[in-house]
Amino acid sequence: MKPFALRSRIGHRRPVSAFKLGIVVLVATLLAGYALLEKDRVATALRPGDIIRVQFAQDYHLQPFVSQVKVAGVPVGVVSSVDRSGDGSALVELKVDDGVTGKLGAAPSAALRPTTILGGKYYVELVPGGGRTTFAGTIPVERTKTPVELQQVADALQPDAVKGMRSATQNVDEALRAGGTAAIESLLADAPDTLDAMTPVLQGLQGADPRTDLTNVVRGFESTARVLAEKPGQLDSIVQNLQQVTSTLDHRRDDIAAAIAALPGALDNADDGLAHLGITLGKLRDTADTARPVARELDAFLAHSDPVLARTRPLLTDVRGLLTDAQPLVEQLVPTAHGATQVLDDVRGPVLDRVNGPIMSMVLSPFKGTGIYAGGGSDQPFYKEVGYMFATMDRASSLTDPNGTAVGLQPGLGGGSIAGTPINFEQLLNTLAHLQGATPENRSGR
Repeated sequence: MKPFALRSRIGHRRPVSAFKLGIVVLVATLLAGYALLEKDRVATALRPGDIIRVQFAQDYHLQPFVSQVKVAGVPVGVVSSVDRSGDGSALVELKVDDGVTGKLGAAPSAALRPTTILGGKYYVELVPGGGRTTFAGTIPVERTKTPVELQQVADALQPDAVKGMRSATQNVDEALRAGGTAAIESLLADAPDTLDAMTPVLQGLQGADPRTDLTNVVRGFESTARVLAEKPGQLDSIVQNLQQVTSTLDHRRDDIAAAIAALPGALDNADDGLAHLGITLGKLRDTADTARPVARELDAFLAHSDPVLARTRPLLTDVRGLLTDAQPLVEQLVPTAHGATQVLDDVRGPVLDRVNGPIMSMVLSPFKGTGIYAGGGSDQPFYKEVGYMFATMDRASSLTDPNGTAVGLQPGLGGGSIAGTPINFEQLLNTLAHLQGATPENRSGR
């Protein structure tokens, strides 16, 4: 019975030892799993070094035990903790390697830097500053910098601008695929020589005093940006006006191209004109000495003519009204002149020849009676006799009575009133007077 009891005891102990071994294996597995899951925390805890605290305005998703700490691009530590506050700021603890705090100086600064241009992971960059002493304490928020993500820039842009950037990116991609890569490679191949030539240009941009000139330019841009930020509506108005200007230039691009194409010829003509103007100015300079006395006399003449012009001003004022009133008459004279021209054209020829011929001869010559009126008339031209006749008729018609105007007649009896005889009494008396005045010698000779 003893051997059986012994076997029973041994068989009872084996399960207990296996259970303990399982516990140990389980604990070791859990520790190994925890070490694998928290390897960064464990590595940071076991890593020797010093603690530096930094107050950032934003933490930008810093991950404890993962985000790195760098100095001049060289990793020197890791973020050990991030304590976020309600205002968005964060107190970040950095565990850096031994000897790093002695190189930071008395007033170092810190900045959050993205690992790529698009953001993603961030790391803390420490920048030495101040005297060469060992740093101890907290870097305040005044000496920290936070990056501006591309997403923030995109959020600040208008939807049309974002769409335009997307389209521009697609166009750049298509340009690179269409042979732009080779052009960029050629550009990069030529870049060293170009950069050597750009050195004097960059030196010129620094100004006469690089310590102040470039700084003043940057301050001027800062002032401009501040004014534009204070008046956002004004910047929008400027952009809209610029858009209208560019749109107008785009619509008139053909005219602008034609003007630019014609500009060389215009400049040549202007050059020729300036050359001739120079010759003219030279001649004017030569004649200026001779014309100067005339100008002095003209000055005196103008001084004396001022009172005359002052007196003439009322007359000119009246003449202005007269001209205004005469304007309808002048406007009517124009068609009248055209009509008279047509009449004169019709009168030319036989009509004018008859007027200039027998009619004018009769009007300008004395009237002498013929036939039964022989011996009558006078030496006065015919037009004067006609004038006298109408004047006499006017005087005769000046008599008026209650019935109106009356023509006065004065009938009388003369030697020529007896008709029906071979010779009237008046002609007989004229013949006798003529015979009485003749001498016997004249009569015998006749």
